[in-house]
Amino acid sequence: MKIDNIIFIGFMGCGKSTLARALAEDLDFVFLDSDALIQQKFNQKITTIFEQKGESFFREQEQKMADFFIHCQKACIATGGGFIHVSNLENIGFCIYLKASFEYLKKALNASEISKRPLFCDEIKAKKLYNERLNKYEQKANFILNVENKNINELLSEIKKVIK
Repeated sequence: MKIDNIIFIGFMGCGKSTLARALAEDLDFVFLDSDALIQQKFNQKITTIFEQKGESFFREQEQKMADFFIHCQKACIATGGGFIHVSNLENIGFCIYLKASFEYLKKALNASEISKRPLFCDEIKAKKLYNERLNKYEQKANFILNVENKNINELLSEIKKVIK
């Protein structure tokens, strides 16, 4: 199977950036992170962008990233948790959903990591959002990878079996 790009989706804290970076290094692909690119564009943290410009503005920026990613080749792309709402996700590349339970994700994130995620700060709202997005992640994915209790090498091995 020829794969131009590999795009990682999933809820906040599931390891999209970590795994995309490791796979990019392993495959000699470019590593791109939609959240990091948006932060660099505005020279602001995502929490600040949310506070000052709102979530709808941030989603517009994600769509611009998606439009850019379509033109990329040989990239491993980490996305934000809400990136599944872009209109052209299926045109970007092979989509891997990193699946984990809400409880697992909550335990994996420390207070500093939670503070970087504006939609995770209120646990009740975060759990509701998690439940709302689950089906969409599964529908958009070409491959679903359960990440719970697996190390990075195990996860990379599972991905490489599917993409090669």
